[in-house]
Amino acid sequence: MTVMPNLRLSLAEARDIATYLTGLRRTDASYPANVAFMDDPKRFDRGRLLAGRYGCASCHEIRGLEDAPRIGTELTKEASKPLEQLDFSLLEQQAKTEGWYNHKGFFERKLSDPASFDRGREKLPEDLLRMPNIQLTAEDRRALTTFLLGSMDTPLQGEFRTLPAQLRYIATDQQKDIQEGWWVIKKYNCMGCHVIQPGQQSVLSGLPRYEDPDWKEQLPPSLVQEGARVSSGWLAHFLADPSLEASDPARNGVRTYLHARMPTFNFSPNEIRALVRFFEGRAGHINPFIPTRLEPLASRERELARALFSSAAAPCLKCHLVGEAGHDRFATAPNFLMARERLKPGWTSRWLTDPQAISPGTAMPSGLFRREGDRWIFSGPTPPAFQGYAGDHVRLLVRYMFQLTPEEQRRLIQSLPRTAQSQAGSGVLASRNPVPQ
Repeated sequence: MTVMPNLRLSLAEARDIATYLTGLRRTDASYPANVAFMDDPKRFDRGRLLAGRYGCASCHEIRGLEDAPRIGTELTKEASKPLEQLDFSLLEQQAKTEGWYNHKGFFERKLSDPASFDRGREKLPEDLLRMPNIQLTAEDRRALTTFLLGSMDTPLQGEFRTLPAQLRYIATDQQKDIQEGWWVIKKYNCMGCHVIQPGQQSVLSGLPRYEDPDWKEQLPPSLVQEGARVSSGWLAHFLADPSLEASDPARNGVRTYLHARMPTFNFSPNEIRALVRFFEGRAGHINPFIPTRLEPLASRERELARALFSSAAAPCLKCHLVGEAGHDRFATAPNFLMARERLKPGWTSRWLTDPQAISPGTAMPSGLFRREGDRWIFSGPTPPAFQGYAGDHVRLLVRYMFQLTPEEQRRLIQSLPRTAQSQAGSGVLASRNPVPQ
């Protein structure tokens, strides 16, 4: 049940990390060279007493303290207490003068600076308040204060009952899916590597290495539009096995070029279901997802789509993985062969028309298509065969991508100009303009 994921490390990688961690030892004067004091039974007894006094066993498993009582005040009905029962200590007059002599003010002050209620009082060390200062942010203090203010009973004919349902927020439908999914995302710290909501920065993006512009493309993908982008069935399969390849568990299943590895979290089926429904709910999509049926390509349509796909103005295979080691060493976008089972056609169409609007800063260029009447037209030069074709070029390209076969992709690679093929093998191909991710 640990939240520590399986990073699918090789033995050599595990040894490297273990060597690094065991080398992180303190060498300053404050680190004792002689630890014989740890065998002192009096220190042991004193430590056990302090662990019980400060409620360490309330959060941690400690042998011998399994039945230790909680040290904190019961908070289930904290807001129902009369104001006179809240211990403002020597701050009561100050609270009245400054206007925070109420439940809200007491909770906020307690969460902000618990020790302030002891200041000015003569107490023995063992009688001091034991609530720690958790260094909560202002937002967290507001959230906890709101929760505590709702922790109350309401009188009803001499009895007590919980707050009526109409005064409580009870999420339903997609909002319930989002609420349940957030618990899983917080539990496994998904925001450590991914952007989940607009304006949020991942922890990984703040590391010095990823501040380097040349490393920006190595950041894990943003998941802001994940529910609109990928199908629910594929996402569930990916969450269960991010390698997507049982024979090579160390790989990244989608973006094999990333140095950061998507771990295997061993999610339970319920957690996978919660995450899938969370992303679908954030995108406003109905679960389960019913894929759009795409019409098979006629022979002429396939020839036209192939010309667009391999156009010199937007060579799609230039930056996408193709399954060939020489080229894929420098690729910065997923393999098109995954599009049919992974992506949603509607999102792919919107991505092709204006990727910067969906993911600002992406290396995928906008302006590849222009609007002409009620259809999208490729902005670059098109071969004469397009004369008289009245269809939508974006829709045509999406149908082609979703019906792409390994044989067709190999044909496209072989049809590339010789210079492009040699560049692909030598890694000269630029990685700044990948097409749909």
